Amino acid sequence: MKNLFLLAAAALLLTSPAPSLRADDAESIKVSEFTFTYDKPWVRQQVASAMRAGQFVYDHEAEDLVDVELVIFFFGVGQGGGTQANIDRWIGQFEGTPEAKTEVKEMGGKKITLLTAKGTYLESMGGPFSGNKTPKPDYTMLAAILPSEQGDVFLKLTGPTKSVEAMGDAFLKFAQSPFAE
Repeated sequence: MKNLFLLAAAALLLTSPAPSLRADDAESIKVSEFTFTYDKPWVRQQVASAMRAGQFVYDHEAEDLVDVELVIFFFGVGQGGGTQANIDRWIGQFEGTPEAKTEVKEMGGKKITLLTAKGTYLESMGGPFSGNKTPKPDYTMLAAILPSEQGDVFLKLTGPTKSVEAMGDAFLKFAQSPFAE
């Protein structure tokens, strides 16, 4: 059943029209009930797997910063695990006990959970369930969980701390964009 859902989600993504431009040159992507708006330096990419509802790169222009990938996950009603399970799993992607902070913000009548984790990230080589992990010291993860009756939406990005900190406000703006007026 899960494979059938993933295939249907992939087919929907492949047949969805490209995001439309708005008057202010912002583009958008709709995931579940949320429409996220973005503009440069966010660059939308083709999703790398059927598990991803959207994929972006934050294109840093500074030579000393690394471009950072943002992934949007959406699995449908009752799928993807609960808020705390995801926070625990994401923190568990770091070596030892990373510096981690969660906060809940009220946005558009919803309680959005935000996570910041810093430490040595264990990057999976060969997929998320692979045993092959490469330690990446001084990495930061920013994540957000947007609750929905249609299924929660998960935003996650991970990269070198200096690069992530340089675009932290842009991540928050992206996560809040469905609620902007």
